[in-house]
Amino acid sequence: MVTTARRVSGSIAGVVEELELRRPTLVTAEMLAEVLAAAASPLSVAGAAERLVRSGWLLPLRTRGTWEFVPAARAGRYGSDDDWIELRAVLARRPDAPVAVAFESAVWVYGFADHRPSHAVYVHRPGWRPPRSCDELRAVTFDWSLPTRILDKLPVLDPASVLVALAERPEVCRDWANADTWLGALVDAADPAAVLDEARARTPATLARLGHLADWVGHGELAERVRVLLPERLGVTYLGPRGPGARFSARWRLYDAALPHRAPAARPAVPPAGRVRAGRRS
Repeated sequence: MVTTARRVSGSIAGVVEELELRRPTLVTAEMLAEVLAAAASPLSVAGAAERLVRSGWLLPLRTRGTWEFVPAARAGRYGSDDDWIELRAVLARRPDAPVAVAFESAVWVYGFADHRPSHAVYVHRPGWRPPRSCDELRAVTFDWSLPTRILDKLPVLDPASVLVALAERPEVCRDWANADTWLGALVDAADPAAVLDEARARTPATLARLGHLADWVGHGELAERVRVLLPERLGVTYLGPRGPGARFSARWRLYDAALPHRAPAARPAVPPAGRVRAGRRS
């Protein structure tokens, strides 16, 4: 690997030292002002940012007034390869933005999948407009009712909400082919009462897919509790594309062309706790 040396001129030495002590992933204009004050630097925020960017200690982001910090340990002007850096910047400027990591990205963050998704995906509430700075992320409209969890300083849908989102918007998920390796762990981690709370006002098609998913991984009790919510006369529902080769479930009146034919993998008695410590967010 070819590295790029970075200068530390006298005018920013104290600022760089303070940033190294704090080690922030993301730097906002407000944080930079605090750093300048702590370092007793006479530079303005704009002046300091310009010098830090020019020297390779900050990388400008698309969200105005935010930068990614590049610590000395990175040995060059390299970004962190963080899929979520622009969403982090949005949340730094707008902490109440109605967004959450979801679908296969949430499955990965919780530790249920063994491979990182090729494209990060998050959900936002109806009516919220995704910023252009996050164009490289997949944004999906979904309205959830359960509090999100905080993982790696990002809001993530509760496992129960992830499961219901998969049932409501199955076309969003690009990892159904490997569902036998992660769907069982996801259902294990989802509290049944929370699943029913999240699912109660959904359409019969969503409920039918939800019940089918629970059945497929062997959660018969959850499947039965979902079945009670369905009308007696149930229309035909699809999971995956319509066409030949789909398997029909008479119980759910559902054609399944998404889930793999192989049986789900054996699951641990205790589901994974996630890749990082969790918190809660309304």
